Amino acid sequence: MSFFEHMAGKDIPKVEEAEVKLDLSGMEKAKALEKLDVIVKYCKKTAAGSLYVSFDPARAGGGETLFQPVARYFKFEKFNGYISHVVPLMTADKGGVFVVFKV
Repeated sequence: MSFFEHMAGKDIPKVEEAEVKLDLSGMEKAKALEKLDVIVKYCKKTAAGSLYVSFDPARAGGGETLFQPVARYFKFEKFNGYISHVVPLMTADKGGVFVVFKV
């Protein structure tokens, strides 16, 4: 059993359950955060309940991933009362977070 299979449990949300999905794979940090901001504003406007944001996974020697910048973005949104919770969903092929908005 791989590390990722071991970490997956029944309480972990499924990517398919997200109302809105955003893939930031291959994007530079500034462009990715700009696109993320547009999508989050869309989610607020449409009262979406959940969002899945994916990005390139960590690789040996690959440099910084988008995990920390995306997590900081949602930390600010949670502080402002828009986010219920955020769950990291990491696999060997994809990094990501599952966001649940307060409705």
